[in-house]
Amino acid sequence: MLKSLVSGFVGVLVAIAPSVVAAPSLSAPVLAQAFSPNRASNTVSPLELQQFIQAVKQLQKVQMETQEKLVDALKSERLSPERFQEIGRYRNNPDSPLSGPISPAEQERFDKAITKIQKIQAEATPKQNRAITLQGLTVERFNQIGAAIDASPTLQQQIRNR
Repeated sequence: MLKSLVSGFVGVLVAIAPSVVAAPSLSAPVLAQAFSPNRASNTVSPLELQQFIQAVKQLQKVQMETQEKLVDALKSERLSPERFQEIGRYRNNPDSPLSGPISPAEQERFDKAITKIQKIQAEATPKQNRAITLQGLTVERFNQIGAAIDASPTLQQQIRNR
C-alpha cells in the first residue's frame, strides 16, 4: 500500500503538460484502472474525442489542485517532496540509498504525511470521476479512448488539430 501511495505521489508531482496531447499519459488514479475490451476501443467518434479532450482539461485542473494539496501536506510536516520519496523508497526497499539517516521525528512526520496524502487522494478520486462523467463518458470509456489515442497516430493528429 505504501508503495502505491509513494508512486502515486511521485506521479502527481510530475508537471502536467499543458497540452491535451499529453493526456493519455496522465498518471491520475482514474487512468490506472483497467478497461474492458467489451467495446471496440480503437473506434472513437468525433463527439467522444471532444468529450475526452474536455474531460482531460477538467482532470488537469483536479490534478493541479491535488498536487498543491500534496505539496502543502508535505510542507506542513516539514518534508521536501524529494525526502518524502527517498524515505518511501527506503521503506519499500531497505537497500535504497539514503542521503542521511531517518530520525524518529522524521519517521513520525513521514507517517503523518502518508495519512494526509491518503485523505487527499481519496478526495481527488471522486472529483476525477466526476470530471469524466460530466463530459458524458464513463471512466471505462475514457480509458478506452486514451488507449486508442496512445495507439493511433491519426487520433493524436486529430487532437493536435483541435
